[in-house]
Amino acid sequence: MTWIYYTYEGPKRTLQSKLAVTCAIVFLAVNFVSIAFAQMTGTFESPPIMKAQELAPATLLNGNGFHVDDDVPTDGLTANYTIRTDLGPLQAHGLEMLRIRVAEVPAIVELKNTSKTKVFAQSVVTNAVRPVAAAGQMILNPVETVKGLPGGVSRFFGRVGLGAQKIKESVTEPEEASAAEKSAEVGKRVGQTTRDVFGYEQERRELAKRLQVDPYTTNPILSKQLDDIALTAFRAHVGVTTTMAVFIPGSMAITATRIVSTWVWDTPEADLIVMNQNKLEGSNVPAQQIETFMRNPSFPLSVQTAFVEDLTHLRSVRGILEVVTLAGSAESEDQARFLADALDVLARYNDTQSPLAKIIVKGTIMGRDRAGLLIVPVEADYVVWTKRAAYFANRSDLATPKRGIWLSGRMSPIATKRFESLGWVIKENTQLQ
Repeated sequence: MTWIYYTYEGPKRTLQSKLAVTCAIVFLAVNFVSIAFAQMTGTFESPPIMKAQELAPATLLNGNGFHVDDDVPTDGLTANYTIRTDLGPLQAHGLEMLRIRVAEVPAIVELKNTSKTKVFAQSVVTNAVRPVAAAGQMILNPVETVKGLPGGVSRFFGRVGLGAQKIKESVTEPEEASAAEKSAEVGKRVGQTTRDVFGYEQERRELAKRLQVDPYTTNPILSKQLDDIALTAFRAHVGVTTTMAVFIPGSMAITATRIVSTWVWDTPEADLIVMNQNKLEGSNVPAQQIETFMRNPSFPLSVQTAFVEDLTHLRSVRGILEVVTLAGSAESEDQARFLADALDVLARYNDTQSPLAKIIVKGTIMGRDRAGLLIVPVEADYVVWTKRAAYFANRSDLATPKRGIWLSGRMSPIATKRFESLGWVIKENTQLQ
């Protein structure tokens, strides 16, 4: 430490001396704070490139018609898997999406084979139905990269002020849309009315059920195949027979949450949307928040339904309105699923472990039970000690004697040490049943 000495030189020097002393004090204070923060946070880690077998079970890495790249980049929370298939590459951000995409591969192969059968080939000619695209054309090119992932979930662990701004923007009433725009919006969500009336939408859902996949999948390869095969079957009155007999890991969990899958398969799309809206209204969610959430394209209808069902289980717990508002601000499917997973953990904790006293929305979704335990559910593959993680771990508004992070994956040894030194209890590979 450098000591600073001042000598008295009369009244003319008094102001300069006081200013110098003030600057010195501020300088020392800033340095002391920086040193203290550095001691608390330690050296930051760079998100590593990991081996797939370190993060995922072997059944998800190799199988009939697919394999996963061995090297898996991470962003400090989420692993970014690349799945190689005969129909092109698929990207999966996180282990949950890896399970879903791998489960969809056999369905893609099955539909490709179905489209080649004689009865379907003849139906295409007779009914002028556009054929399913050739395998070489059905390539899903990755849109997002790990660096600067635009829809990444790390947003929820940054500064609360930034998150609050996004929430405010999400519930700001947009400019009045034209009748045509509103009609287009309804068309996108509910589906083509004429097709629904004549059973096309039902045909598509039943086909997805036989294949054990999500009819509202965001996989463009599978979605296009479901469209084409269902439309062909509907117009030509041709039954679709699938002969799948392979084990599809994770195929029954068409949503990450514990929603009853038969709702998504057996309920008409429009009815499902109305059901979700009615449940939100029954939970006293304001109309503006409902509209923003329901119109958010980041939520596949299956995930939206699971989210609303979990919210219904928590309708008596304080804080659910803020949850819906945050969900309305989701900017990607990754973020939507992250929030749905967090809410599902809290709903199941409330039902099976201990009743929650409050849900807290400060950047992310957290819960506090009646015993005072703060629960932070995090759907993440591998958490490392970054500046963002350090900021979250040191947040004074989360300081409480009993607090825990419930991870679906795990933390690096350094991150574990840092969080635990700050009083956090870490639960890894947590799956409430």
